Amino acid sequence: MRVTTPMPSCDALSRRRANTATLFSLLLFLAISPLASCGKKDAGALQQKMGPRIKWQYKSAAMAVSHPAIGPDGTIYVGAHEGLLALSPDGRLLWQAGIGEAGTPVISEDGTIYLDTWHGSLFGASKDGQLIWRPAYGLIGFNAPPALGANTTLFCLNNVSDIYVFRPKQSNEKLWSLDTFREGMLGAETVLPGSARVGVISTTAAPILTRNDSVILPRQNFLHSVSIGGTPEWDLELSPGGLGQAAMAEDGTIYVGDDRSILYAVDSSGIKKWRFDISGSVQGSPVIDTAGVVYFTAGDAVYAVNPDGNLKWRFSPLQRLGLSTSPVLAADGTLYVGGDFALIALSPDGALQWNLRVYSPTSSPTIGPDGTIYFACSYSWICAVENKGSPLMQSAWPKQFHDLANTSNSLHSAL
Repeated sequence: MRVTTPMPSCDALSRRRANTATLFSLLLFLAISPLASCGKKDAGALQQKMGPRIKWQYKSAAMAVSHPAIGPDGTIYVGAHEGLLALSPDGRLLWQAGIGEAGTPVISEDGTIYLDTWHGSLFGASKDGQLIWRPAYGLIGFNAPPALGANTTLFCLNNVSDIYVFRPKQSNEKLWSLDTFREGMLGAETVLPGSARVGVISTTAAPILTRNDSVILPRQNFLHSVSIGGTPEWDLELSPGGLGQAAMAEDGTIYVGDDRSILYAVDSSGIKKWRFDISGSVQGSPVIDTAGVVYFTAGDAVYAVNPDGNLKWRFSPLQRLGLSTSPVLAADGTLYVGGDFALIALSPDGALQWNLRVYSPTSSPTIGPDGTIYFACSYSWICAVENKGSPLMQSAWPKQFHDLANTSNSLHSAL
C-alpha cells in the first residue's frame, strides 16, 4: 500500500525558517559576546598589535612646510610659503593667514601665534587667524623661530647673526638688539664677533632661554650668553665650523653640534666640558631624556651619549635609511626620527622597533598629547602617524625647540 506523506504548509515552512534564523542568531551572539565584553581594552591591544599607521596627510598648496607647533586644544600650526596654516587634530584646514614665506610658529600662553619669515618680517596672529602684530621692521631673514620668554618677550636671531628683542604686548618697537660686526662699526659697544655679509646665511639656529634669565646664542662658530636685558655675559669661540641648534640639560649644560662632525658640551659659565667626535654633521637639535642622556642624529646614525661624554649606544642600520632629522623623545622612551621615505622608531636601548614608509620627513617630528606623531613631509605635506599613544617626554629638552609650543625656553613645560 502506498503511503503519501503530506507536504508541509507554507505557514509551517515559514515557522521552521524563523526558528532556524533565531537559533543561528543566538549562536552568533554567544560566539561574539566574549569579544564584545572586552571593550576598549582589547581594541587598544588590537591597535598595538597592528603597529603604527598613517593617520592622515594634508597637502599644502605651497612648498617649504615648517616644523609644527601644537596648541593646548590640539590645533596644529605650520608655516609655509603660502602663509600660516591651522589644522584640526583630524587633519582639516581650519584657517590660513596670508603671511608670505612663514617660518616655524611659536605659541604664547594666551594662544597668540608668533613667527618670523625667511625675508625678515615678524608677525603675530590670533587663534582664529587674524594678524594682530606686525612691526615695521625688515630684519634681513630668519631660518629659525624666535625664543619666547616671560612677558611675551621674543628673542629673534636672524640669518646674519644679529639678535633683536621685542615685547609685542607693549610695543611694535624693538626692546634691544645686538648687531654682528660690519664694515664701519668699529668701536660700537654692541657689536657681536663674527661677520655679516649680504647673501650669506651664517646662522640657522634659534636662541635658547635658560633657567637663570640668560639667552644662549649659537651663531656662526661662537656660543654666547647674554642677559635677558641685553648685557653680554660670556663668549666662546667653540668650533672651526658653523654651530647648529642647541639644547640645555637640567644642570644648565649646553649641548650643540656643528657641521664639522663634533658635538660639544659647555657648562653654564661658558667653559667647554667635552667634545664628542662623530661621522657627519649633526642634524637639527640634540634632545635630552630624564636621565640626562643626549640623543642626536649625525650622518646615517643616531647616537646616545651619557652626560660624561661617553657613548651609550649608536644606531647605524645595515640598510641605509637616510636619517635626516632630529629625534624626538616619547614618554615611554621611544625615539622617533625621520629618514628617506620613512619614520623610524627606536627603543631606549637603540634597537629598531619599526620603520614606517611615509613621505620623507622634512622637519623633526613632534608628538601630540594623544601620542600622534606630526611632521612636515615631502616639503609640502603635513603627516600624522598613529602609534601606541605615548605623549612627549617631560624632560629637560625632549624635542627640537624644547616643547609643543616651540618656545626654546627651558622654563616652559614640555607639554
